[in-house]
Amino acid sequence: MLNIRDIQFAYGSVRVLHDVSLEVPKGSVVCLMGRNGVGKTTLIRNIVGLEKPSNGSITFAGVNVANQPAHARIRGGMALVPQGRMIFPKLTVTENLRVGLAGRPDGGRTVPGEVFELFPVLKEMGQRRGGDLSGGQQQQLAIGRALVGEPRLLLLDEPTEGIQPNIIQEIGRVLKYLTTEKDMTILLVEQYVDFIKEFGDRFYIMNRGRVVASGDTPQLSEAIVRQHLSV
Repeated sequence: MLNIRDIQFAYGSVRVLHDVSLEVPKGSVVCLMGRNGVGKTTLIRNIVGLEKPSNGSITFAGVNVANQPAHARIRGGMALVPQGRMIFPKLTVTENLRVGLAGRPDGGRTVPGEVFELFPVLKEMGQRRGGDLSGGQQQQLAIGRALVGEPRLLLLDEPTEGIQPNIIQEIGRVLKYLTTEKDMTILLVEQYVDFIKEFGDRFYIMNRGRVVASGDTPQLSEAIVRQHLSV
């Protein structure tokens, strides 16, 4: 579903990504790991079109989208849940969800009912302002807003950051449901090793803008964690 080859990117004279390559098979959960500041979010921004690589290819569903603008990639089936959630605090939950309708290629104007089935709290709190929700509820809202567009590829940046354990488990179960039952493909930036081992299929670890380790999640050993992730 997603194939990244030899991506390079720099902010001015500072090179951030060095020939990064990775694959995200259809219907899988692939986890992108690494310490802070190694280029994970920058890679996600390149994939979704918020930044443009200086070299390399980004192939999504068989099409190289590296030169497409972000809105074309969203209409083509990508969706992003950004770090920090970035919901609209003064809009209601329902209004936040309706923002996601702009990404639907079919022009649909109704929030799919399945979003409320996956996250019942969003229906219960539909008229509450986004800024009045807890951190975990806001994360569910951010994911729900992305799902409104019914994407084929869902990208999430630190979805468990600052979230209570019961909501983390609920998010993990939703991600697994989306891949196994809806054949969705998921790439997420994540630091929580236990979450990755429970819900991820494959992992990639970055350091200083390069992929330094990868494999199936059962291969994510304590030795690899100590070498590449411990601080």
